Amino acid sequence: MARQTFQLNPARNKTPPILKAGAAELQTCCAEVDWTQDDVLLWVNQLDSALLRFREQQGYGRAISAPQIGVLKRLIVLNLGATPIAMINPEMTWHSEQKHWVWDNCLSVPDWIVRVSRWVSISVRYQDIHGRWRHWQRLSVDMAELVQHEMDHLDGVLMTDHIQRSEDRQAIAKRAELLDKQRPTPRLSVAQVLAARAHIPTEFLDSPQFFSDTLSRRLGCRVYCKVETVNPIRCFKGRGASFLLAQLSRQQQSQAVVAASAGNWGQALAYECGRLGIQLTVFAAHSANPLKLERMRELGAELCLAGEDFDAAKAQAKRYAQDHGLLFVEDGLNEAVSEGHGTIAQELLSLPESFDAFIAPLGNGALLNGMALWSKAVDPAVQLIGVCAAGAPSMRDSWLQGPGHEPLPSARADSIADGIAVRCPIPEAVNDMHGQVDDVLLVEEQHLTEAMLLAQQDLGLLLEPAGAAALAALLAHPQRFQQQTVALVLTGANLSAEQFRQYFCALGHEADI
Repeated sequence: MARQTFQLNPARNKTPPILKAGAAELQTCCAEVDWTQDDVLLWVNQLDSALLRFREQQGYGRAISAPQIGVLKRLIVLNLGATPIAMINPEMTWHSEQKHWVWDNCLSVPDWIVRVSRWVSISVRYQDIHGRWRHWQRLSVDMAELVQHEMDHLDGVLMTDHIQRSEDRQAIAKRAELLDKQRPTPRLSVAQVLAARAHIPTEFLDSPQFFSDTLSRRLGCRVYCKVETVNPIRCFKGRGASFLLAQLSRQQQSQAVVAASAGNWGQALAYECGRLGIQLTVFAAHSANPLKLERMRELGAELCLAGEDFDAAKAQAKRYAQDHGLLFVEDGLNEAVSEGHGTIAQELLSLPESFDAFIAPLGNGALLNGMALWSKAVDPAVQLIGVCAAGAPSMRDSWLQGPGHEPLPSARADSIADGIAVRCPIPEAVNDMHGQVDDVLLVEEQHLTEAMLLAQQDLGLLLEPAGAAALAALLAHPQRFQQQTVALVLTGANLSAEQFRQYFCALGHEADI
């Protein structure tokens, strides 16, 4: 499903050696890649092959530049766990005001690590393997350091050229002590997204994704829709739930589980638990959507109503699980849930399109974090944008604080979009967002209902409020996406016709279904 396909040809593409410090090629400024003459694909294959061989031998290595194999061209290849990412003719378009000191290592200087000064963040414009210009904006601290290192190579600069004091160079044996601890340890795994596809039922995979000419003309941007409602539970959550339960089944931890849900997560678990013969107890708020409550019961869940909102019900569910010695499975906390949802981005990036942004609802973060995980490892220039209801901004407020802060719970979560009405964020989910999610937007209730109506009129889709949140972001922030190519994840359709009519009657609309 990877977007870029690289075929190695052993007859003409042997893995080249990585040059070591002292080689003249590493001290030479590189020329721009000439697409009419240069064998770009061959070089990308050779660079990726050399990088992966080094990683197998040494246990590290995420990027390599062309001069490191003797090719004096402005070409960098990253491999972050999914597929090679080619950065051709890269140029820095912005950098932060601040610099900081970091420990660095280099494939061409394998015996040492060096302390260097780098911009905290940068933005980079480059061409991909198809020759399309991409703009990777405001890189995370970790990625900014990595790309600056590789761009130095293109200008004939080694990390050792930055040494100012003797103590700024240390033996590679100190790599774990000095360098590894400064880099974030991701909670989620790209490899697990690949593994997830084998455990997700086919009815949840390869959901419809298409270009909408009508929405594009109306909204002033190129709009692709990813419809996650055409399945037995009418929402995307079957992906993460099935992967989680498959893992628990292999670990023999899933004879009975407890969960809390506003409705869709409970349905996903109930669907999978029914298939696997697992007992499921779901706690939901007294105010939960009646249709969703009914469907959870129909799918075999034992339902307990507790508390006036989702977070209150979740607190009760945790106590119940602890008191009865049962496993509590939490949407947004269990890693496998996000990794299962990452398959949505995997499918979108299989399209022959150059996307500027993916837009998805932001509830507890499992969907957005899973999509960001895969996207940043395949096409990091794609911006990952979450959408919160203005009446439930706790996830956005918590994320805006930056790393190292406790989440900011809110007193209330007031929105018709029950699927994203989060009052108490999960700390781990907020932390997963840092360095991966590019922006979080707020939408008003009117934008949600207008998006629901627009989806029904232009796409023939019945969407619940949270399911229409991505489309609502285009209505609420039209200038933000002008002339861009965006993909909207339309996530849920658990809404009765009567509920749909009630929303629009209250706003003076008439809607026929």
